[in-house]
Amino acid sequence: MIIRLFIAFIVIVAVIVGIMAIALPREEMIRLVMFRDFFDVSLPILGFGALVKYLCSCSCRKCACGCGTQKECCNK
Repeated sequence: MIIRLFIAFIVIVAVIVGIMAIALPREEMIRLVMFRDFFDVSLPILGFGALVKYLCSCSCRKCACGCGTQKECCNK
């Protein structure tokens, strides 16, 4: 449920920023440039962190049927 709310929040923010890009005069576009600069810096850091987490995590997965049992780990 929280994931759906987060996704809805991200979509709403994206739509608002898109509308702002169309509606704002050139002088006030600096606010959108700050968003772009923030993501230009943060996305590579987040991507590197996700890669490290992926490479260092165990390959064990829970049962796909949702019964809660765990399959045998192939790294034993």
